[in-house]
Amino acid sequence: MLVLSRKTEQKISFPGLGITVQILGVKGSTVRLGVEAPMEVRVIRDELKAEGFGESHLQQTRVIRLPAKLRHEFRNQLNALSIGLHLFKEEVAAGQHEDAQETFDLLVAHLEHICDNPSLSPPDESESKGSKVAEATALLVEDEPNEREMLAGFLRMHGYTVVTAADGLEAMEYLESHERPSVVLIDMRMPRCDGPTTIRRIRDNPDLQDIRIFAVSGSHPDEKSLRDTGESVNGWFHKPLNPKSLVDALAVIVRDEQTTGMC
Repeated sequence: MLVLSRKTEQKISFPGLGITVQILGVKGSTVRLGVEAPMEVRVIRDELKAEGFGESHLQQTRVIRLPAKLRHEFRNQLNALSIGLHLFKEEVAAGQHEDAQETFDLLVAHLEHICDNPSLSPPDESESKGSKVAEATALLVEDEPNEREMLAGFLRMHGYTVVTAADGLEAMEYLESHERPSVVLIDMRMPRCDGPTTIRRIRDNPDLQDIRIFAVSGSHPDEKSLRDTGESVNGWFHKPLNPKSLVDALAVIVRDEQTTGMC
């Protein structure tokens, strides 16, 4: 058994499993824990078994597991809403009230569409917001238009010039005809050319093979035969995404590369 000492608000992460445990508070002999885990991972209090809740009972009472395709779509919708809320918060704080209103309207339309459409398909893509001058460029490869638009907006709020692609084919066309971006953020499940195929094509190209690639996906690395070793992807961010954690991680990479380039 691994024994760790943690303070309030500190976390313990299991990157390969997509699970994070956070200490929310301590009162007397009771510790409040927050657990973030993929939908397919069941979290069970151990005392339930001691109270007579055997495995067969737990199987009967647990929430019905959604089909894989529906789970993927549901994660995407939650991810788009999470990104949009973070973007709205930062636009309000920056005094960008017109942009904030656009983001708010997009969030409302997104919620209404989810409620009206049981297939969970996203509404049509709205027009992109203007970007601003930045020192780093991110290529965002994502087939869900709402999610792509809001994450692009969030990255722009943090100083990135963002180029978007709807699938791996568009991404490769851009990479082979433009100056290489600072980072590539890529979803795994996409039409025409999916994430793993795109990543392998990038790594097989001598001019691109050392580019920084980050997966943003509801899938597990093992499902796609990809590991965050640098030979395939440099990092793996699970959906639903915390966009603040993403930009914090990207900032370290960009700063390191800019510092190296100045030497």
